[in-house]
Amino acid sequence: MALTHSTHPDFTLPASMRLKSAKSIDLLIAKGKRHWVSPFGAIALEVPFDEEAPLKVAFAAPKRKLKKAVDRNRMKRLMRESFRLNKSELLTSCLEQKKGLLLLFVSQCNTTVDYSKTQEKIKLLLQRLNIEHAQTAG
Repeated sequence: MALTHSTHPDFTLPASMRLKSAKSIDLLIAKGKRHWVSPFGAIALEVPFDEEAPLKVAFAAPKRKLKKAVDRNRMKRLMRESFRLNKSELLTSCLEQKKGLLLLFVSQCNTTVDYSKTQEKIKLLLQRLNIEHAQTAG
């Protein structure tokens, strides 16, 4: 049996899903709703639906918290990987409700966090975002 798109979750993070526009990021920071699961934060903002990319995401690790570029890059990489593996429920919700969503994940830890803890916290953030996103639909 050949695997089709509908029989297994999509674990990719294509460039079309990346939030790169400075205008969009500024709008997200200014008007987005903040969620917090220590040591990670997420800022979410509903936007008009775009079938190509209903969910756009960015990741940040502030220099103020993580001084070394190696550590900042590692945290962003861990957050990206955790998001990539756990995004399916939120993405499905966006597609079903025909609503777009901009997301920014921010690491607020002073040292790098191990992968299992990162994945656990990002998964919890995604569940909270999904619940809130579902409530605004009804």
